[in-house]
Amino acid sequence: MKRLGIWIAVLLVAGFTRPVWAQMTFRGFILNQDMFRTSESLDAMLIRNRLRLNAEVFSENVAAFASLDITNDITDTATTIPNLRDAYIDIYSKWLDLRIGKQQVVWGKTDGYFINDIVNPLDLSYFLLQDFDDIRMATTMLNTKLHYGYHSLEILVIPEFKPINLKFEGNWGYQRPTVMTIPIPYQGQVINRDIPLHYAEDNPPRISLKKAEYALKLNTLFLGTDLSLMYLKIREDRPVYFTQIFTDTAGMPLNVNLTPTHPWQNFYGLNFSRPVGIFVFRGEGGYYPERHFNTENQLFIAKGMIIRKPFMQFMLGTDYQLLSTIDLSVQAINERILDYDDGIQANENVTIGTLMLRGHFINETVLPLFLMLYNFEDKSVLMRASVDWNYADNFTIIIGADFLSGKSDTIFGMYDDNDNIFLKVKYSF
Repeated sequence: MKRLGIWIAVLLVAGFTRPVWAQMTFRGFILNQDMFRTSESLDAMLIRNRLRLNAEVFSENVAAFASLDITNDITDTATTIPNLRDAYIDIYSKWLDLRIGKQQVVWGKTDGYFINDIVNPLDLSYFLLQDFDDIRMATTMLNTKLHYGYHSLEILVIPEFKPINLKFEGNWGYQRPTVMTIPIPYQGQVINRDIPLHYAEDNPPRISLKKAEYALKLNTLFLGTDLSLMYLKIREDRPVYFTQIFTDTAGMPLNVNLTPTHPWQNFYGLNFSRPVGIFVFRGEGGYYPERHFNTENQLFIAKGMIIRKPFMQFMLGTDYQLLSTIDLSVQAINERILDYDDGIQANENVTIGTLMLRGHFINETVLPLFLMLYNFEDKSVLMRASVDWNYADNFTIIIGADFLSGKSDTIFGMYDDNDNIFLKVKYSF
């Protein structure tokens, strides 16, 4: 990893020391973001200050880009944290483009959700309420794009693996189980006993070209439809826990250790987008021949309580200009575990509907947004309403509110107490 970091640094220095005729730009922003709970306590959930510095140098066929993020959140660690978000070099030619370094790749078409957009892991430390550019975590990769006319082929080689970033404590902590219920024979009967769970730290594999992930995406125009076919050989970035049950000398369970693993998997996907009159129809779908899930079925103890099942997911959506100043977007999302068995800890079927309204008023200076995600299976909901006011070319004020509802064991309901109002003040330079 150190050697690769050195080579990336050398490439960046080389990019920034181009001849004097190369152009160079510096830009960025300062952002203050405050979020307060709407319950009686009105406590501060987020008070964050952020400095973003972007630098780019480019000539005719070569460009280099780096983005540094410096944040301080007094509601969290209250420490100033620097983060090199992106750092890469672009090399262009007539039919071949290369991007080398730490970068983000967007392969999905879904608003507010991730289906085929799985190249980069997600930062869910604030659930889905960050800007999408902040939710995706850049990873080191080689991105090659061959293009000819309306057709292109993208090839990714990803030697760096990052798991999903989850918090397990605090306002946006993911609520994972703390005990496992195990049936135990006792005096001719079977009683259920709650055994405490102990979670090990995630120890992702080191950066390695020998164990690199890779992905292919073919983009084409077919009968007026933008069409993409993709294949990925990647690790599961969400943790799948290898479970070990420890017993005493009498065979009675004492505790359960869970070690996060990230198994390899194959993924096949398709995206499409087609305008029809005043509508734009779009969709994406993906299929895993074999995905790994945790199960409570005791027959899988020898396999760490991990079971393998086919998995599929898709989205169908449409965009429509409702008025000259209001755009409407509607989506239907479905995820399903095929050949489902009782005991699998994930839901067999998830169906989500989304509604988004975007407005643009007063010469694009006032931009309201309403977004709703509703889970039809568990009846949980997430809603966001906000207004961006571009007071000046480089000064924006954003106000809004988030509403989450549902039972405590649902994807949105676990944050039911986190309804909030927020304010962002952004100065760009």
